[in-house]
Amino acid sequence: MIAEPDAPYVEPNPDTQGVDANSGVDATGAGSNGAGSNGSNGAGSNGAGSNGAGSAAGSNGSGSSAGSGSNGPTIIQLPTDVAAPEVNASAFPTAVRLGGRFTLIVTATFGAGVEVNLKEPFELGPAFEVRKRLSEDRPRGDGKTTREWQIDILAWELGDLRVSGITVTYTVNGAVGQVDTNGVRIRVDGVLGEQVDDPKALRDLQPPTELVGRDWFWLLVAGGAVWIVAMIGLYLYLQGRRRARYSILTGGVVARPRKMDMTSEKALAALLAIETSGVLADRDQRREGYAQMVEVIREYLGARYRVATLDLTSSELVRQLAKVAPDEERGMVEVWLETCDLVKYGGLRTTHDQAKAALDDARALVVTTSQARAASGPAGTPPNTPSPRTEASA
Repeated sequence: MIAEPDAPYVEPNPDTQGVDANSGVDATGAGSNGAGSNGSNGAGSNGAGSNGAGSAAGSNGSGSSAGSGSNGPTIIQLPTDVAAPEVNASAFPTAVRLGGRFTLIVTATFGAGVEVNLKEPFELGPAFEVRKRLSEDRPRGDGKTTREWQIDILAWELGDLRVSGITVTYTVNGAVGQVDTNGVRIRVDGVLGEQVDDPKALRDLQPPTELVGRDWFWLLVAGGAVWIVAMIGLYLYLQGRRRARYSILTGGVVARPRKMDMTSEKALAALLAIETSGVLADRDQRREGYAQMVEVIREYLGARYRVATLDLTSSELVRQLAKVAPDEERGMVEVWLETCDLVKYGGLRTTHDQAKAALDDARALVVTTSQARAASGPAGTPPNTPSPRTEASA
């Protein structure tokens, strides 16, 4: 820092007599010997003048001295300690548990042109763990600034501990200096009590101990396997019930269908009801049983192929099926209807076994047409075959 007082500072020379103290210039000159009134030597030396030449007068004598002065004032470099900041350190709280945290507060008050910071690396020793640091500057009314650091610390040793003085570095006019704060005492207590957590009562280092933990992997695997087995069992159970239902509906005389829809199941259930009613076993009611079977099949064909079966004779129904059904299916329906019409209208008498065979043929007709029409969509119309409504409109 450069000191610039109002008047330049001049170092006094003890060998100089009669020098003007306000001249402010240090110069050396050669003086002449003059004789005083009392005979004393009044030679002036080291005289200083504003233009580099000066006169000096001795006691009771006169003399003159001329010398050459310097070109300007002398620059005096002040030490950096003059601008050192005022530092202080404190802690809150001062008593914590083992592994607990406290805040170390460091403040530095400095003037203009001074830069301050904490010395790096910032370490407090093995007993303390520094977590994070925050800093804030607060200007004061006297032109100075106070910088405060708040340092979050964990304590990992028991007993009365001491945080050593924190070194604060500062820079002024390119010169670097440092100053230390006061130390701070911290009391660290044990978690389990003084007797248990006494550092002197701690055991020596021990080898690692194998810990046994729960392994839930195989339990999860076993649970997943049980769940899969349960789902498979449920699926097989439902499939078994479905097969049993199909076996009952088909009477066990035809193969189990791969796929059944509501139309087929309704027709098979109606045929089963005719069988269980006993109408086919009764000779007097057997013709009525044939009529009921015909009505079930006509209703099924109307829903399956979307044809109007009401008030149509068997031959008319077959002609309608020829437009929408394959020849194999149409021929199966035609043969079955002709057999039933002989009994229903021709008065042909059949036995119970023949009636049972006609019922089984009706079931086979439903199952066969259901499987053959499964790929043709919900409308029951075979591919590339126009529906009856489209053909009628055309």
